[in-house]
Amino acid sequence: MLDRYYLRYKNVNEPVGILEIDIEEDLFRFTKNDKYTGDLPAFLYYESNIPMNENIKMWVMDRAPEPQYEFIDTLIEKAGLKEYDAYGFFKYNKGAFNYDRFYVEEV
Repeated sequence: MLDRYYLRYKNVNEPVGILEIDIEEDLFRFTKNDKYTGDLPAFLYYESNIPMNENIKMWVMDRAPEPQYEFIDTLIEKAGLKEYDAYGFFKYNKGAFNYDRFYVEEV
C-alpha cells in the first residue's frame, strides 16, 4: 500500500516535496517541490553510491527510536504497535525526530 506524505519543515508554509513509501514493496521515493528554498533533508544533501531509494529508506527508518532503547517497550505500547516497527514509529511521530525540523503530513 502506497503512503503519500508532504514532507515539511517547521514554520515554513511551502512543503519540501512529496514522499512516497510502500513498505511491502520496499519503495521509497521523493519528488522535490521546486518552489521550496529552505533546508533539505540529509538524503538530498549527500551524493553517494547508494541508490536514492536506499538513502530515503535509511532517513525514514533512522527517525525511529533504536530497538535497544531502555524504554522501547513503553514506546511501542504508546505508539499502539504490537512489536518494534521503525516505519510504525515514523507514522506515529509523523516523521518528526529530535535532531531536525522535518515532519510529514498525509497528502
